[in-house]
Amino acid sequence: MLPSVEQTAPVLPASDGPGGGVLIGRSAALLSALDKARRIALSDADVLIEAESGTGKELLARLIHAHSQRRFRPFVAVNCSAVPETLLESELFGHTRGAFTGATENKRGKFELANGGTLLLDEIGEMPLALQPKLLRVLQEREFDRLGAAQPVRIDIRIIATSNRSLLRLVEEGEFRADLFYRLNVIPLTMSPLRERKEDIPELAVYFLRKFAGGDAARLTPAFLEGLALHDWPGNVRELANFMRRVSALCPSGEIGHELLELLSAQKLAPVEAAMPVGLSLREAEKRLLEATLRATAGNRTRAAELLGVSLRTIRNKIRDYGLPPRRFA
Repeated sequence: MLPSVEQTAPVLPASDGPGGGVLIGRSAALLSALDKARRIALSDADVLIEAESGTGKELLARLIHAHSQRRFRPFVAVNCSAVPETLLESELFGHTRGAFTGATENKRGKFELANGGTLLLDEIGEMPLALQPKLLRVLQEREFDRLGAAQPVRIDIRIIATSNRSLLRLVEEGEFRADLFYRLNVIPLTMSPLRERKEDIPELAVYFLRKFAGGDAARLTPAFLEGLALHDWPGNVRELANFMRRVSALCPSGEIGHELLELLSAQKLAPVEAAMPVGLSLREAEKRLLEATLRATAGNRTRAAELLGVSLRTIRNKIRDYGLPPRRFA
């Protein structure tokens, strides 16, 4: 079933993502974004979606694909921050057998798998600088070279890129190519953070409660809903979904009142428990700060990166370098 954009009902894209795969709300900001997405869907122009983590960037990308002429063709997503830098080129462009050590067979990359459809480059700002010229060529020529191949591969594809950081700022900081930014930024879109569309919170809260508790869900009192609107929701819809999952587990029936709002206070990020002792090495201090931040964010690497002012790739590399449990901090 294709997603629909209705101004009198929730929008329910058929996909998984922040908040369980839904875009729900009646706020002017959300409806404006959805209307713009629907209007540009029939175009084949590339799209850049910049918004905070947890707002539903991938869902908006899927909505565009579902309303496009490519909707019966593949929708392929690749998270540029989740693939190790040494493997990202092969993941995107594929390789031939023997192209490098361990390449025991031919492999089609994401660009080839998405041929005829849409390719989502999630968190494009994390793409290594060394790989960006090759991506620029694909955007301009609609062809690429597999690793180890002698002939280029032609593709018919639409690119949608997302980023939780401003690409223009990354360009100014020398972390992203200016020519690639301007080539991606044909149609810019954004999703407003939840704190700017608080009128959507009650409907979202009811949806998530029913989703997690089933048909016999408890009832949300007005005092509880008013309390939700006072929270800033730095994790956006994803944070609200996780909070309502916790609430539904603690109160599966009856009424949910303002007393459960105390869980939001416990969810806020806490300062590092104790001051760093004098003489502590910089490496150990950095490790402790990283561990404290990851604990405070319940292992959310993206949120930890935002708080520490570094890239998601840096967080992942530091977890590996310091030997922190990767599954705990996934």
